[in-house]
Amino acid sequence: MTRPQHIINWFYEQEFNRAWLDFDDYLIDAVQHTQDRSRASAEEYASNNSDRLWNDLRRQIADDNSRGLYPTFSEITAGVKRLFWYPNFFPSGISKGDRQKRSRIRSRIHILKMIRTLSPTQFEALSVLACKHSGSSNYCITPEGGEFGIDFFAVIPSIGKSHLFSGGTGPIRIVGQSKKHSNKVPRDRLQQFTSALNSVHQRSEDVKNLIPSWFLRQRGPIVGWFVAHNGLQSGARDFANRFGIIHSDSRDLAEIITMSRTWQPSDGVLAPIDLMRSEIASILNQTQQ
Repeated sequence: MTRPQHIINWFYEQEFNRAWLDFDDYLIDAVQHTQDRSRASAEEYASNNSDRLWNDLRRQIADDNSRGLYPTFSEITAGVKRLFWYPNFFPSGISKGDRQKRSRIRSRIHILKMIRTLSPTQFEALSVLACKHSGSSNYCITPEGGEFGIDFFAVIPSIGKSHLFSGGTGPIRIVGQSKKHSNKVPRDRLQQFTSALNSVHQRSEDVKNLIPSWFLRQRGPIVGWFVAHNGLQSGARDFANRFGIIHSDSRDLAEIITMSRTWQPSDGVLAPIDLMRSEIASILNQTQQ
């Protein structure tokens, strides 16, 4: 991961004590903590790179909005480097639902930190857990070794406004791959995954024994899902979009867990962390049996 991305991630993993934030005031702390610099060195770096990093954060906010993620920040004024932080932003007349969403955002901060500590195998289990919280009742991780680039299978109910797209043809069948890489995933990994996905479509001998029987019994469309901890490089993203492969990063997984109905904000900020640890362990235990 590039140093600027480490800095942007720092902002997303902090709990602030106010709603209104002056970017430059916190940027020095972000640089110091992510780059192990002295205070003086962090101040110099922040001063020299403030405009660039501010624009990186603005792009991250815009990307969150375009992907439908509940916002962590909002830019107040384009000409001033100032933000407001949603978890501490409670305007008059705010609804109970919006208050609960802000509590969920506070939990998402801790979820993102926790995801960073997961092993690659635990990250695969987290992807499966995201399928479960998206409505899947059939899911599994593939055994280690000989999986031909396939890490998990799942079926997720489809929803539409006609019988044809509301489950009449069966749920969506997910063939997934997870990558807990520190950098963005390059295009060649997507090309390799496409080859594995084609093998599932064709039920090739290489993967035939890997595909669960419940997956084969369904008659819905087979869709590839590539989960990359820090996302895809631009070429890989374009390739995935062109071939209809769903792609996501850890922010998407954190969002699914954050907004899950399996826990309530009244349970406490760290409640979803305990839930994640327990369910990840359960999924991995099922795989080993």
